[in-house]
Amino acid sequence: MNQVPADDEELLAQLASALSQSDPVPERVLDGARAAFTWRTIDAELASLVFDSTQDLAGVRSAAIDTHERQLTFRTADGEHEIEVMLIDDDRGRGRRLVGQIIPPAERPVRLATQDVQSVVRTDSLGRFTFDDVPAAPVRLEVLDDDDESELATEWMVL
Repeated sequence: MNQVPADDEELLAQLASALSQSDPVPERVLDGARAAFTWRTIDAELASLVFDSTQDLAGVRSAAIDTHERQLTFRTADGEHEIEVMLIDDDRGRGRRLVGQIIPPAERPVRLATQDVQSVVRTDSLGRFTFDDVPAAPVRLEVLDDDDESELATEWMVL
């Protein structure tokens, strides 16, 4: 007979293994759970990317593109909110920095979400915000209300 695990994590892992072997979750149930997960931010208005400085270069004569700065602009369907961000690769080794502003200006919390980490900063009276050490991974910006609920979110993007 097996020994009782020393910690809860090991016990939960053994239980999960036993249950998945004897009574696995049907794929349709997993699909439903994944679909329901996307509804958690349904109240947030999705801001669409309307300008990307690396994509909208029509008429530019030089073939050299400055990859150290990138400007992105997001707008909502009603045009009332705008988020503009600039990504700067710091040549002094301090990492990537995201500088942004929400328009119209408002003092709001802004969350930078990645798969693993979420950072929150508060904008100043002009709607400006800064995130340091931005990873080279998919990120999403969310403007939060006073209850930390997302009221405006960008698409996921790789910066």
